[in-house]
Amino acid sequence: MSFSEFSNVDFAGAGGAAEGALPCGDGAAAPPAPRVVTTGRKNNTNVPHCVGSDADTGEPVQLLATARGYSVTRHLVPVEPVREGVALVDALAFSIVPPDEKSYDWVLREMAQFLEISELQHRKGLFGFRFSARFGDGAGIVAWGGESQRGRVYFSLMGKGCSMVMRWADLSSWLEQHRATIKRADLAYDDIAGRLVSIAWAVEQYGAGGFNAGGRKPIHTCYGDWLEGEASTKGRTLGIGNRASGKYARIYEKGKQLGDPSNPWTRMEVEWRAEDRFIPYDILTRPSHYLAGAYPCLAFLSEEQSIIKTVTNAAQIAFDAAVDNAKQHCGKLVNLMMQVMQGDYVAVVDKLLRPGIPARIDPYSYHVKNDPAMLDWELRGGAA
Repeated sequence: MSFSEFSNVDFAGAGGAAEGALPCGDGAAAPPAPRVVTTGRKNNTNVPHCVGSDADTGEPVQLLATARGYSVTRHLVPVEPVREGVALVDALAFSIVPPDEKSYDWVLREMAQFLEISELQHRKGLFGFRFSARFGDGAGIVAWGGESQRGRVYFSLMGKGCSMVMRWADLSSWLEQHRATIKRADLAYDDIAGRLVSIAWAVEQYGAGGFNAGGRKPIHTCYGDWLEGEASTKGRTLGIGNRASGKYARIYEKGKQLGDPSNPWTRMEVEWRAEDRFIPYDILTRPSHYLAGAYPCLAFLSEEQSIIKTVTNAAQIAFDAAVDNAKQHCGKLVNLMMQVMQGDYVAVVDKLLRPGIPARIDPYSYHVKNDPAMLDWELRGGAA
């Protein structure tokens, strides 16, 4: 946010500060109390002194004098107390300057203590970096190089990569120790049974102001087969907010997205990007507190999340859908091949076998490879 965009912030009288004074922060002249966005929740006040709140996101805003004028920084606010284990980290990206002129290979070696790094695939430049590479068969990316980057390395994990991290506290400490800058963090809450979170719930909350930020109702966007309403089989997504502001929520019917037209599983995600925003390291160790603080309607979430349970459910739904799809497209061919090869199952399978796994199951491939029995119909009490 530049100084020219201050109309987007309620400064609550901060403009009266003397020239050169810091409206907030150490040594600042105490400004009048900023407007408080009342949510009925107990907010943690462990953030720098701020002069107001962003009207688009509802986040506290810090204004600091710099050599070039002023800088504006938004801050995430956690809610206390909140039950631990309610939210999961679903995406993480950070930038870092490796020590002693090291580069991306140092970052990869360091990250290998937190998740499996394998199958490095070099690609073109990305996000202004000259070089990039994928790793872990889609678990994440690393980017580096370019004179303007001044030695920085960018490292990103999406859902698959985040599901492989089991020591978030250690990773958080490592980022802080090496003064990394978190560029993006996504937190998620999964309601597998659709009891608390659903599209209908999200629509109701939006209308009632449950997603309001700074007293203003955020914009919303609908994706999917909304015209079908509750009869939707492919799934609907409700987007809340503007991604340009760096804070964006998605509520979507994940079970249907994975291929089960009657599955009630609904996911709530909130994405933060570091555009003029400070994302704290402890978002990785206290995701539940930050998700609850994102919007007034999220403070009630209570069901404990398990990454293994989430991955297992997702992989099973995607696997069943893939098998059903294969039956519809290839079932008659398999039947004919069985006749041609006189009931020789091995010969039929050998003819049809291809390396790899279906694309829809790829996001869960790491866990499936380590425990393929999670997809076994008999072990989960179902039928093929």
